[in-house]
Amino acid sequence: MPTLTFRYHLLYRTDDQTQPPVNVIAVAAGPGPTQAVIWDRPTSRWGFRPDVAASILYANPERHSVRAVDRSTAESVTRHFTTVPLPSEPELTRICQEASRT
Repeated sequence: MPTLTFRYHLLYRTDDQTQPPVNVIAVAAGPGPTQAVIWDRPTSRWGFRPDVAASILYANPERHSVRAVDRSTAESVTRHFTTVPLPSEPELTRICQEASRT
């Protein structure tokens, strides 16, 4: 499978987007079911969580403060909530592929 292309969204705890974001959501672009990777605090790793992404971005967008950003911005803000860098797009693709096999 070729490397997926991702869109990036910053998640904020409040409507005040001058505060640091609390998470990054990487959503694979394209048709089909939602494929998304976010920072999973309980496991301290980047994980496949399309359910969380869909809830935040599509099902209840009024309940969350989210801003679409480019990849470089997403990479730079991860330091606010983790020491583990945002995975590369090939790594994000691998996370999505491995999760869809199970």
